[in-house]
Amino acid sequence: MWSLSECIPWMTVGLAESVAIVTLNLCTIIVFVRNRNLRKRSTLLVINLAVIDMFVGGIVSFVFSFYPGAWCNLWKFHLSEFWLYFTHVLTDIFPLGSFINITIIALERVHATFFPFRHRVLKKCVYGLIIGVVWVTSGLISIAYEFLIQAFYLFLTVFSICLLIMCVSYTSIVIKVRCSTQPQHHGAASRERKLTMTLLMVTAVSLLLCLPYVVFRYVCLSNLKIFSSMSHSELIHLNSALLVLLYANSPVNPILYAIRMPEYRSAFLALFRKPQQQRQDAVFPLREM
Repeated sequence: MWSLSECIPWMTVGLAESVAIVTLNLCTIIVFVRNRNLRKRSTLLVINLAVIDMFVGGIVSFVFSFYPGAWCNLWKFHLSEFWLYFTHVLTDIFPLGSFINITIIALERVHATFFPFRHRVLKKCVYGLIIGVVWVTSGLISIAYEFLIQAFYLFLTVFSICLLIMCVSYTSIVIKVRCSTQPQHHGAASRERKLTMTLLMVTAVSLLLCLPYVVFRYVCLSNLKIFSSMSHSELIHLNSALLVLLYANSPVNPILYAIRMPEYRSAFLALFRKPQQQRQDAVFPLREM
């Protein structure tokens, strides 16, 4: 069990991270929805990613308030078995949905790079169907994750498949762009290329933040003796730190958009500026000649 002095710091960190995730991604959704230049078919999956990440922020507040509070006997109630399974599914479905959505974005960028003309005529209903598949797939995997004996290996399999898809997708994109002899300086192609590089950065950062937690869980479940010298309390602290790192990919995405997309940055900053009162010019009647 933990002492109260051990619980409070993690609860504070979790709450701060949760507020940052919800605020930044909610602002991202508002920016993309309100700005016509940003609200395109190519950014529908980005908007969906922001929606999923916003829910991740709510999950972070629960994970870092309920579990540390339970470890130090701060709460006087106990969840029933049903609600415990339900909360576990919720804590899995949104991070997993975010990762699957990033994988789908990689495939969508491959389609935009190799088949630009077909990509431009894709209807919004296709993107709606893809978004539905992301939610249903992450939900089914999260439910299965709770009822399988070797549950983590299901997650590890999904993670490995997604990682392979992303690596192959962006590697092929880089090769295609580098070896292309066609000019890429006209407007539409240039915007698509810049969006692809931005989403590549989002994917790379997400992978870097996810890998430490995945490796840690794999090592622990494989009974390897790397952490044998650490106490149970120290392992929980390490697990909590890696969870903070894992969830950090959700607020990082809007920051990368702001760095890479000037139009997004301007629209984002405009949300926090007071609207300037327009001066009305006085209208003088024309003198009759």
